[in-house]
Amino acid sequence: MIKVVVFDLWNTLIPTTIDWPLVFSLVKKNNPKNKDVNVGDFIRRYEEVTQLKKYSTFEEFRSEFVKSFDGDAFLLEQELCEIFINRLDKIHFFEDALFALKKLKKEGYKIALLTNTENLAFEKVNSVLNISQYFDFLGLSYEIEAVKPDKKMYLSVINHFNVKPSECLMIGDSLRSDITGAVGVGMHAAWINRPGKSYDLAKITPEFELNTLKDIDNILGALNGK
Repeated sequence: MIKVVVFDLWNTLIPTTIDWPLVFSLVKKNNPKNKDVNVGDFIRRYEEVTQLKKYSTFEEFRSEFVKSFDGDAFLLEQELCEIFINRLDKIHFFEDALFALKKLKKEGYKIALLTNTENLAFEKVNSVLNISQYFDFLGLSYEIEAVKPDKKMYLSVINHFNVKPSECLMIGDSLRSDITGAVGVGMHAAWINRPGKSYDLAKITPEFELNTLKDIDNILGALNGK
């Protein structure tokens, strides 16, 4: 019986503001060390640098990012401003996201957010969308000091609600961090396969696949024997 539904944030509930191929190309540019690195590798490195601790200011974040990644510093700084200032001002929920969150809450499920995110980005998103009001638990990488698929992230949900892993359903767009990580601790998992999908892939066949969050009821029905 599913008691807790766990959602990823970026590209699951809201659009990602990062153009991963573009940022990767700016990091890779004129840097021979990065010639054998792919976008997925870069995403993992980016998470380790930016999403495990809190930054007080955008300037502090920008400085550490540019120092950690060799590349075209001028263009990188321009793109970071676009990502963390201009695009976040226009952030919105996917059309199916609010529908799903409100319906699950009405049906009595506990709802958790489990996200690899920068604190400055999440704080901005929360100020624009008041996203925290929809969740019973916020699992933020910079507070837990781990990034998915680290089991510490998933255990934070299990321990908070005092439930079994099999009583949780994880929904996310990343096969590597959301699906592999959830399955690794014994949770059920559904991959949301959105257009312009995640570059963070893995060799795993998801237990369930969604094209819209409006179909979560079908998965919950199958898992709950309805």
